[in-house]
Order: sequence, then structure tokens, then C-alpha cells
Amino acid sequence: MIVFILTIFTVIFMPFERSLIAFAGLIAMIVLSPNYSFVDAFKAIDWNVMMILFGAWILSGYLSKSGLPEYIVYYVSRNVGSYSTLLLCLTLIASFITMFLDNVLVILLLGGLAVRAAIAARRDPLVTSMIIGLAANYMGTALLLGDLPPQLLHSVAGAEFLDFIWFRGMPGSFILLTISFILTLLVFYRFWFRGDSSIRYSELFRGEVKYNKIVAYIAIVGFIAFITLASIRPILGVELGAIAVSVAITVASIIELIKVRTKREDIPSFEEIIRDLEWRVIIFYATLFSLVGGLKKGGVLSEISYILVDYIAGDLIISYTIIYWLVALLSTVIEHDAIILIMLLTIRDIAQTTGIDPWPLYWAVVWSGTLGSNATIAGAPALYLSLILAEKEKGRASWKEWMKVTVPFTITSLLIHYIITLILFQTIYN
Repeated sequence: MIVFILTIFTVIFMPFERSLIAFAGLIAMIVLSPNYSFVDAFKAIDWNVMMILFGAWILSGYLSKSGLPEYIVYYVSRNVGSYSTLLLCLTLIASFITMFLDNVLVILLLGGLAVRAAIAARRDPLVTSMIIGLAANYMGTALLLGDLPPQLLHSVAGAEFLDFIWFRGMPGSFILLTISFILTLLVFYRFWFRGDSSIRYSELFRGEVKYNKIVAYIAIVGFIAFITLASIRPILGVELGAIAVSVAITVASIIELIKVRTKREDIPSFEEIIRDLEWRVIIFYATLFSLVGGLKKGGVLSEISYILVDYIAGDLIISYTIIYWLVALLSTVIEHDAIILIMLLTIRDIAQTTGIDPWPLYWAVVWSGTLGSNATIAGAPALYLSLILAEKEKGRASWKEWMKVTVPFTITSLLIHYIITLILFQTIYN
């Protein structure tokens, strides 16, 4: 437990590569723990989740290299004359495509453009960039593809793709998060999206943005195929990771064959896609599984279960409330993927012991963990990228400046989503 806490603390506060710190922490845990070996650490990694990430990121890489996301933004900006309208469009685009692309990639695609738009309209680029980061992080849990938390829910609890759309005869994560996100934007509309600062798209783009239709169409078909197969995965009886990798390799093979036959330089090679994958993130996630595996092996998760069982084994409203706000609070200062993984495993152990229905608590963990992480750059490292993009133009910003944007948004979104979901679960269980 001490090694885990020190590792997470170093990841958050020290200016070192996260994957390197996580790996060093894992080695320290193995060396210092007499009952936790390298073999145990390897087995603790959820390779199904890693393959889902690997396959989804290959598809995302081809879609990104095709230039389609930039072209969509370019097309929208050509028909928008107001900075506020453009920012609202970019925010909605970020929230939508983050359900299919990694949020870091979404911020890279849209954050820089949003900063340039703010400067051209004489607005604060820090506020603009952080808004894009908040939107990209918010909707990542809406579907199974977007971020690690929903994939952890699939791994630990067995949530399927369609469960995120419709769950037990009621709206699922996609619908609920969409509603709470729109309501949260309405609360901040007068502060962020009002004003008549004019802006010309020529100030944002140098020349016309083009995209490779062949690569874009094949990547989109790949996503559709993956979603279709993921929807019927229980019938197929195949692991979701196997589906993700199979679809990704099929798409890559088709595009590679076309590139060889046509010899077109604008078609990305498989080597480029593999080279540009976020290998550091993959290493970090793999070591995170191993670190949490050490906590489980050492009995830490069991101790957490013993502490929480008396509080969450009773009334649904009380237990849902405790878990929701506890995870939200922890996710503001601790990397939210780690908190979500620990809490999902803990709740699963409690459910097996007490016989309670864990699903309301499972959803509470992934929702509040994601939304709570929006408060600080410690909880959601993707927001750190938004901060960097703004500081390149504005200069160094104090924590008070960016927290004026993130904290009110986080508190508002948590409250709105809590009220909506609490009403939903009361309806289901009544």
C-alpha cells in the first residue's frame, strides 16, 4: 500500500514520465513484497482491456491520419462567424468524437484550434482550451470505446456495449451523460458561449484542409463493424479484445494493400500508425493493473471492503450517495483510472460477500470518477495537455486561473448527474 501511494503521488506531482514512474513503482512493489512476484504482476494485467485499447487506437489512428476530424472542424468554422458559436461547436464536437477517440487525441485535434480562435477574438485562450479538455474528458464514459473506465467496467462487471445505451429497460450511460452534459453547458452558457466577437476562418486555417476519403471511409466502416460485433458479442462468445484487434488488423491490411497497389503517399502506412500509438499510456495502464494486483494480493482491497461494507450494504440511496461522492472527491486529487479500478474490484468483492446488487454502485464509480477528475490536472491528466496548449500562447498560468474554470464545472456536473441518476435508480428498484 505504501509503494502504491508513493507511486501515485510521484505520478501526480513529479515532472517525470508517468509510465516510467509506474514501472519503477511496480518493480519496488515486487522486490519489497515477499508474496508478489513478476509472474503475479503479469497475470494481474487485464489483457482483454489492453487489446481493446490497442485495437481501438489503431482505428483511431487511421481516422486521425485521414484528416477527417480536421476537415469537419474546417467545414464548421467556414459557416460560423462568431467566436462563441465556434467555441460551442468545438465543445460539442469534442464531446461527441471522444466517445470513439482517445481524449488526449481529441484535445490535440481541437485544443490548438480553439486557442487560435480565442486569440483571434481577443478572448482568454486558457478558458477556451480548458473547456475543450473538460468536454473531451466528460463524455469518454458514454460508450464502451472512448476511455479506460468503461472498459474497466466491462472487464470487472461484464458490461456490454449496449448496456451503455440502454440498461435494464432504462436509459444507459450514453443518454444520461449526454443529458447531464447539455444541462451543465446550459448553466455555463452565459459565461462561456455568449458574445458577438467576430472571427474569420481564414485566421484559423492556412489554406484548405483536405482529407483522404479512402482511408476515412475504411476507418469509419471499421468502427461500424466493431460496434456491430461488440453489440452481439455475448452471442458470438468472443472476447471484446479479440474483436477489437481483429477489426483493426483487417482495416490495416486493407489500407496497406491499397497503399501498395496505388503507391499513394497520402495513405498512412501501418508503420506510421504503430509508431504514433500512445505506447507510454499503454505501459502506464498495464503497470496500473499490476500495481492494483499487488494491493489485492496483499489484502489491501479486502481491508477496504471490510471498511465500506457496513456503509454500502444497506439502503440504495445512502450507499449510492456515499460511493458517488467518495469516488468523486478522491478523483480530484488521484489519477481517476486507479481509483475506478480499485473501487470496482472492491464493490465486486462486497457484492459477492453480501449478495447486494452492485450495478448502481458500479455506475456510480465510473460516472463520478470521470466527472470528478475534471476538477484538477491531477485527476485527469488530459486536462494537463489543455493547460499546456494555452500556456504556449498565454504564458504560465497559476492554479487559481484554470481552477476557476474546472472546479465550478465539475461541481455543477456532479450535482446534475447525481440528481438525474438517483431518480433513475429509484425508479428501477421501486
